[in-house]
Amino acid sequence: MTPATTPAPVQPPRGPDPLRELQVRRLRELIVLLLVCFGLFALVNLPVANTPVLLTTGAAMAVLGIALQLLRRGRFEASLLTVLWTLTVACTAVIWMRSGLRDLMVLTYPAIILLAAMTVSPRPLMALLATMLVSLGLLFWGELAGWYQPEVQELGYGSYLNRALLLVLVAVIARTIANDLGDAIRRAEAERERAKDSASRLAFLVQHDALTGLPNRLLVQDRFAQAVARARRDGTPLALLVVDLDDFRRVNDSLGHGVGDAVLQRMAERLRVLAADTDTVGRLGADEFVVVSTELPDVDALAGFAQGLLDGLAEPFERDGLSITCRSSIGIAQFPRDGDAFEALLNRAEAAMARAKAEGRNAYRFADPDVDIDVGEHLRLVSELRAAIERGELELHYQPIVRLASGEVGGVEALVRWRHPERGLVPPAAFVPLAERSGLIHALGAWALEEAARQVRRWEARGLPPLTVSVNVSPLQLAQGALDAVVARVLAATALPPRQLLLELTESSLVGDAVPLRDCIARLQAMGVGLSIDDFGTGYSNLGYLQRFDVQALKIDQRFVRGLADGPQGEAIVRAIAHLAEGLGIRSVAEGIEQEDEVQRLAALGCEAGQGRWWSEPLPGPAFVHWYQERERGRVAPRRAAPA
Repeated sequence: MTPATTPAPVQPPRGPDPLRELQVRRLRELIVLLLVCFGLFALVNLPVANTPVLLTTGAAMAVLGIALQLLRRGRFEASLLTVLWTLTVACTAVIWMRSGLRDLMVLTYPAIILLAAMTVSPRPLMALLATMLVSLGLLFWGELAGWYQPEVQELGYGSYLNRALLLVLVAVIARTIANDLGDAIRRAEAERERAKDSASRLAFLVQHDALTGLPNRLLVQDRFAQAVARARRDGTPLALLVVDLDDFRRVNDSLGHGVGDAVLQRMAERLRVLAADTDTVGRLGADEFVVVSTELPDVDALAGFAQGLLDGLAEPFERDGLSITCRSSIGIAQFPRDGDAFEALLNRAEAAMARAKAEGRNAYRFADPDVDIDVGEHLRLVSELRAAIERGELELHYQPIVRLASGEVGGVEALVRWRHPERGLVPPAAFVPLAERSGLIHALGAWALEEAARQVRRWEARGLPPLTVSVNVSPLQLAQGALDAVVARVLAATALPPRQLLLELTESSLVGDAVPLRDCIARLQAMGVGLSIDDFGTGYSNLGYLQRFDVQALKIDQRFVRGLADGPQGEAIVRAIAHLAEGLGIRSVAEGIEQEDEVQRLAALGCEAGQGRWWSEPLPGPAFVHWYQERERGRVAPRRAAPA
C-alpha cells in the first residue's frame, strides 16, 4: 500500500491515475490474502471445535467479501476502512476468546497500525489505535481483578500453524508496504529529475531563441555587460556587429515559412562557425543577428571579420533540390568610441546596417554619428509606426467623390492618417514611404482595406446608400503581398459587395507586365473588384495597360486641374485625358478641385466626376455621415479654397 495524501480538490477527469491504480491493486491483493489466511485459520481450528472463534472467522471473511465488492465499485476509501476495522475487530475478538494478552494474535496489532499509518488519514488511525489500547487495557485489568480468565492453549500442531499463519501474514503486509514505499521513493526521485530537467529547459528557453538555439536579446545583453566590465578592466577591444539578411523576405514569401526557418537555422550555424569561440552570437528577432566580439583589436581586423561574415553567409546551400543564396548587410559599433551601453551601441550598429542596405546591400558599414543621425530617426519612426499599427493609432479619413453633372455623391476615397500621441495627425506622405521601405506596408494596407470596407457597411446600417470606396494600393502590395488573398479575406469578413471596392493603383505599379502581376490583377477582377489608375498622366503613360487590365477609372492629377488656369494648353491636356477615358469606356475623376469655376470647366471638358476641398476635406467616418446627411438636406454649402 502507498502512503495516504491530503485529498486534492476535485478536478475534471484526466485519464487513469497510476498511483490510484497501484493502491487498488494492492488492496485487492491484501483482501484476497486475508481471505486465504482466515480460511486456513478456520481449517486449523476446526478440529478443536472452538465455535466462537470459527464464527468470528466466518463473519470476518463475509465482511472482507463486502470490502472486495466496494473496491470493485470504485469506493477505495470505504473498502480500505472496512478491511482495517475488520482486522482490528476480528483479532480483538479472537484475543478475548482465547489467551488474552498472551495470545500471539496480539502481534497483529502493530501490523494493522503500520498498515493504517501508511494508507489512511490520522483520524481513522487514532480510532483504531484507541480501540486496541482500550482492549489491551481491559484485558490487563480483567486478569488483575480476577474477573477475566484467559484460556490456556496447549502446544500442538494447531498452535504452530496458527503462529506460522500469523507470521506469514505480518511478513507479507510488511513486505508489501516496504515495496510500495520503495516505489514511492523511486517515483519521487523520477519526478525530481523531471522537474530539474524542466527547470533547466525553461531556463534555456528564457535565454535562447527557440528556432536557432542562439542566445536571445536578454542573454546577449547580459554577456555584453560582462564583456564591457572586462574591457574596462583589461583595456581589451569590444565591438558589436548587427547582421541583417538582405534576401530573407524574398525567400520567405516565395518559398514559404518552412524554408525561411531553415535559412535562419543555416545562417545561425554559419555565424557560430565564423565567429571566435569567445564571441557571443545571438538572434535579436526576425532575420537580424548580433555578434559581440572581444578579439578584434582595430578597425582593419573588424573590417576583415565583417567581410568574412558577408562571404560566408552568402555561400549558397541546397534545400529540397533548390539552391538558396541569402546575402546580408552588417553594421559595426565599437566600445567606447560609439557608446558604452548596450542599447547605445545597438542603435548605432543598426543605423550603420541600415546605411549599408541603403547603399546597395551585401556590405558592411561602421557607425558614424554624423552620417547615421537620419538613419537613426528612420529606425525610430519605423519602430513607432509598427507600434502604431498594433495599438490602433491609424485611422481613415474619407473624401467624397462627386458626379460633376448631377452633384450626386457616388463614392469616397479612403485616406490613411496616423494620429501620433506626440506629433498629432500625421499625413500619409510622411509615413507611407517609410512603411514601404520597412515592409510594414503589407500590414498597413491590409488594415486599410478591411477598415474601409467595414466603414462602408456601417454607413449603410445608418441609412446611407451603397457607396463605392477607393483604397490606395502600394506597388509593393501588388508585387509582393498576395493582394488578391488579402482582398478575398476582407470581402468575406465584411460581406462588402466586390463592386463597391475600387483599388487605386499608380501607373508605375503596372509597368513591366510581369506574369505574376497579370495573374494577381486577373484574380482581383474575377472577384468583381474594380481598378482605378491614380495620378494618371504623371507617370509612364503607357496606354496599353488600360485595355489589358480592364481599368474602371482614371484619376486626373490635381496639377492638371491647376493647369486649367494656364489657358488652352492646360485645357487641352484635361480634355485629352477625359476623351481618352470616355472612348475606352472608363470613368474620369479629377482630383484637387477647389473652385466653382474648376467644376464647371471640368464638366465642360468631359470629366465625369471630381473630388476636392470644394466639397469637403477628408473626414473621419462619423463626420462624413454628418456631412452627407446635412448635404442631402441642403444645409451644406461648397467650401471655398483658402486664400493663397
